[in-house]
This record gives sequence, C-alpha cells and structure tokens, in this order.
Amino acid sequence: MKRVVLAALTSAFIFGSAATMASGNLESSLTPISAENISNWMSCQDKKPGDTVKSATRVENGKIVRVKCADVNKIVEEAQATSK
Repeated sequence: MKRVVLAALTSAFIFGSAATMASGNLESSLTPISAENISNWMSCQDKKPGDTVKSATRVENGKIVRVKCADVNKIVEEAQATSK
C-alpha cells in the first residue's frame, strides 16, 4: 500500500512540474524574446552590425529573408534592458 501511495505522489509531482514548465513562467520579470530573434541574434554574434544574415525561421514568397544584425541586436538589447 505504501508503494502505491508513494507512486501516486511521485507521479503527481512529476506531472505537476511538467505542466508548470509547459505553461511558462508567468511570474518572470524577463521580457519575452521570440525564438526567431534569438536565433538571428546567435547568428550575428561574430558579425559586424552592418552585416546581414539569413533568417533561420522566416520565409517570404518562397525565399529566405535576410535580416540586418543591427536590427536584431537592437531588439535583443532592448529586451535585456527592460528585464533588468
């Protein structure tokens, strides 16, 4: 009987934790940044602000969009500044 109770509590904890993680952290003070901007920002890490990189997620009219590193860096820096 103790094993059943222990298994039930363990599964409730695991599933409860997974549901909490999947719902996002609503109490976080961090400004949300889209995955597209993070991916582009990572591509721009070793580039100059005037350079362009291919977007990893955006396609328009069947062509991969090129984004300016200066624009991506500005978006991420603004989000980081408001999170502090």
